[in-house]
Amino acid sequence: MLNLDHSNNCPFDNQENANASVRQHWFNVKNVENKHEVSRQYLDICQRHQEHKKWILVINPENGSLAPLSGSESVDTSKILRVNVNKVKVQMCDIETALSKGNCSAVILCNATFEQAQISQLAACAMKGKTECIVIKNIETMQ
Repeated sequence: MLNLDHSNNCPFDNQENANASVRQHWFNVKNVENKHEVSRQYLDICQRHQEHKKWILVINPENGSLAPLSGSESVDTSKILRVNVNKVKVQMCDIETALSKGNCSAVILCNATFEQAQISQLAACAMKGKTECIVIKNIETMQ
């Protein structure tokens, strides 16, 4: 599971809250039941964002879940950035920055949990940068 440092040192904390229904377009949680469904979600997200020709940032992907993308002709895997939290410390502020800058078309977080205030903040940053933020929760892994 992805554990983040939720310290309050982020530059976006005082940002005005946007309309909740608009924010929901930019922040989504997808519950899946197994690793096969996780891989399918990655494929769907990558195909959906392929036309933007921007990065897709995947934070803490499950082992082997990105491998099926290599065999897909419809996904440019050179535009996928993978960050493993056991090798790099990822803080909430880092995610907010990635979302708000707009260099990525999507940021995917795997098995992460957030409080409602954090979800609102991530959604606002995603909306600002026009970057979709998706949290994929594998029920099988989280048990």
